[in-house]
Amino acid sequence: MRIEDGKPIAEPECGPVRGALEGDGEVAVFKGIPFAEAERWAPPAPVSPWTDVRDATSDGPIAHQYAVLFDVFMDNLVNGLGLPRWRKRALKAGFKLDRRKQHEDCLSLGVRAPVGAEGLPVMVWIHGGNHTDGSGSDPLYATNVLPEQGCVLVTINYRLGLLGFFAHPELSAESPDRVSGNQGMLDQIAGLRWVRDNIAAFGGDPDNVTIFGESAGGMSVLHLMCSPGARGLFHRAIAQSPSHTGLWLHLRRTALDWDTAENAGRAVADRLVGRGPGQLERLRALPVEALQELYRTDEELARYFFPLADGVVLPEPPMSVFARGGQADVPLMIGDTAREASLFAADMNPGGSELKGRPVTPFELRQALIRSYGSSIDVDELLAAFPGLGELEPDAVEEHISAHMFGAHVEHVADLHTEAGHSVHRYRFASEPPSKKQTIGAFHAMDVIALFSSPLPLVKWGPGSEELSAEMAERWVSFARDGKPAASGRGDWTAYDPAAPSRYVLDRNGSGMAQVPRSPGVAVMRRRFDRLSAG
Repeated sequence: MRIEDGKPIAEPECGPVRGALEGDGEVAVFKGIPFAEAERWAPPAPVSPWTDVRDATSDGPIAHQYAVLFDVFMDNLVNGLGLPRWRKRALKAGFKLDRRKQHEDCLSLGVRAPVGAEGLPVMVWIHGGNHTDGSGSDPLYATNVLPEQGCVLVTINYRLGLLGFFAHPELSAESPDRVSGNQGMLDQIAGLRWVRDNIAAFGGDPDNVTIFGESAGGMSVLHLMCSPGARGLFHRAIAQSPSHTGLWLHLRRTALDWDTAENAGRAVADRLVGRGPGQLERLRALPVEALQELYRTDEELARYFFPLADGVVLPEPPMSVFARGGQADVPLMIGDTAREASLFAADMNPGGSELKGRPVTPFELRQALIRSYGSSIDVDELLAAFPGLGELEPDAVEEHISAHMFGAHVEHVADLHTEAGHSVHRYRFASEPPSKKQTIGAFHAMDVIALFSSPLPLVKWGPGSEELSAEMAERWVSFARDGKPAASGRGDWTAYDPAAPSRYVLDRNGSGMAQVPRSPGVAVMRRRFDRLSAG
């Protein structure tokens, strides 16, 4: 990488790119670099190299968004921060100003690297959003705190929802492996291959790559650890609040109350283009707006367009792969926030993240739990593990959804990865907003705001928040460098041990190691994982 007329120019294998300088000229920023080409439901295709210097100062289009849940999430965030009324109005108005272009061919990435970088660890960020929303170019991630700690940061887009995880028998027939439905996962793997082949031109070490992400991005990290196609493309992994809907979704096998992904795809086709052969061709001829309208309005069908076990790209559900020790042999950092479900528990079915609608009586809740968990658990045992859940008490509902969507995944993976002989560092983000009127605590994704030191207009995070962000950035980059999340002048973060479980608690009021209380509810859910993994 060189500086020419005040602009950074890099010459990766794909073709030369010109970016911009930020951070007082110390960080080179490249945006909108295409890493693959996407046609509807086809695997990502290689990008044709270019020879002229390509402008890389603007973000590319983002994936088509589901956008049904985003407004609810953001409204609950603003309302829960304890802000004055005028700040709430201003902040909500600001969230509605995002007018970024959406397109099916959305496979671009951004790179942020210290000027003069050479052989630095590479950190590849996979954004969250339930595999239905979000982008790598979200302003939330457009900061330089991680590169300033000594890494090359890559943020990627991937196809989402119906356009990223659609399965259909005719689509499977097009594949040499006779599978379909994981186009978004293939996009992520294509991004990692681009990093392997091109990142040295930006000062990154292709033999020292860390994948990290939060929520759907955190679960994507676990998926990639379980995917043969991603093996060898990364060397460390950080899974923040890993979760997604459809954890037990299969291409051609039913599980719990899930139909097969191919049957769900056929149902979409029947609705949009009628029955009979040639459905795929007719679907591809439809405008994207017709696809998205059905996707956004039919909640029962929409629950099927997520990463799925297809036997090839993702051989089995990730909990099953970890149960048999088939995951990648890489150091892992994994954790969650103290109140994961505080922003959305009141708007969800307390029976679990996969369900729509809200039961209003204890009997209806019991039926919802049976539907969500099937015969893999004893419902009475589950209700006993979450006192108050049977009476729909809000705190118990929040605790159950937090464990169901996040806590059980974190503990299960941390234990199994350690027992397989691999290094694990576990954390809990516990820092809360400072207002005495706040009601959401350490909410889902608050650790992302802290890690990237992301500015949120009109919001202050309280004394000690800047120091906490600096500590997190240093520890995350340290982990990417050598697998040890160290920070100068801070306490040790010891490796996880299932026999005496502890985690590093991140808090603006003081961070440090603490014992992990074993939750009876999480124990019930983990037994469920064991039974489902055993078939």
